[in-house]
Amino acid sequence: KVKSISFDGLELSTKGIKRPIVAVFDSGLTGCLLIRPFWDFVQKYYTDNTTDTRDFRSVSIAVKEVGGAVCNIKSSFEDDQRLFYVNSIDLDWFDDEATAPYVIILGQTFLSQGSLTIDMDQRL
Repeated sequence: KVKSISFDGLELSTKGIKRPIVAVFDSGLTGCLLIRPFWDFVQKYYTDNTTDTRDFRSVSIAVKEVGGAVCNIKSSFEDDQRLFYVNSIDLDWFDDEATAPYVIILGQTFLSQGSLTIDMDQRL
């Protein structure tokens, strides 16, 4: 679950968002994708705050881990010009788009900062 998220250094306040924001790691993806309803929400938020939203150049995310700790990850165009981008994607993962969580999909540009450990011994 995403605790906080910033695009180009401007933090998106998650307090007023009625839906949870979840991060999905995808090693087959290079950049960063936002599910279309979240993309539209982010675009409106940044337009309302007079920020140019055409091309985001950095993303910082604080993700709550299963044990309760918070993991801070980031990537930017300056860090990885080959892999970094932010774009929208239309997904049909959910039956009810009105109540579905906002999804951000993080690719290799985020995974290249360290390691991802998956615990398969315990079902959550």
